[in-house]
Amino acid sequence: MQLDRDGFEKLLREKGLKVTAQRMAVLSALSGEPDSHLTAEEIYNLVKAGSPEIGLATVYRTIQILLELKIIDRIYLDDGYVRYELGHVYEEEDGHHHHHLICVKCGKVRSFQ
Repeated sequence: MQLDRDGFEKLLREKGLKVTAQRMAVLSALSGEPDSHLTAEEIYNLVKAGSPEIGLATVYRTIQILLELKIIDRIYLDDGYVRYELGHVYEEEDGHHHHHLICVKCGKVRSFQ
């Protein structure tokens, strides 16, 4: 999936929100793992590797903003975790939604259309 940084920055400004390094880092972490379905803690660990000063609360607030802007989707896979992935804004042009297959042995998640 292609990360449209300029479009994201424009959307934030249109909604009266600041473009911050932390918000960009969270979006970059999600776009850098397009086939993953990350928990907030996993996103935090990815972002913290490049920005050690970021806090978990900042990641949670940024996730909430991204959800409200419909940039990411929240998914529940019945494994006890809330997971996140880039939403329809970053899917293929036909906008087709996808589903998830979960391996009952290893727990690995795959997206499919």
